[in-house]
Amino acid sequence: MNPSDPLARLKDIHLPDAVSWWPLAIGWWIVAIIAIVAIYFAVQFGLNQYFNQRYRRQALVALKNLPNSDQHRRLIALFSLLKQVATSAYPQQNFASLNNREFIQFLQSSCSKPLFTDIPANWEQLFYAQNQSVTSDLVDQLITQSRYWIKHHHPIAKLAYKPC
Repeated sequence: MNPSDPLARLKDIHLPDAVSWWPLAIGWWIVAIIAIVAIYFAVQFGLNQYFNQRYRRQALVALKNLPNSDQHRRLIALFSLLKQVATSAYPQQNFASLNNREFIQFLQSSCSKPLFTDIPANWEQLFYAQNQSVTSDLVDQLITQSRYWIKHHHPIAKLAYKPC
């Protein structure tokens, strides 16, 4: 070693220790807490929506299981199901006491799409007279419109219909 050589006095390069990811900085703790709270409220909202819409899923299953043999019974069962759905959707209203004409008006006003407009003039007689022939086309049309109403009727906050 030559004492006059300045390069001989150099020492090896020492790298600093790696930066540890733990403990986290305060900003990451705040981000983690906000993320956990947001996930909690999103799950709560999703579960509430799922359970609040249970009556719609059950009604659609019941709509598929309507009797197919007698069209008269099928029509009566359809309107009975619609009244049950309306009672579940709007528990403060009393739809069981409405006559069929008022109930149809409610169904029409509680959905944005015009429904139940092609009902024959003697449709109230179809409910009560045994000798009336109810066509399967009419019942199928009413079932299709009922399926749409069950899926898309307004929530109670947007309900414009106020029964007497």
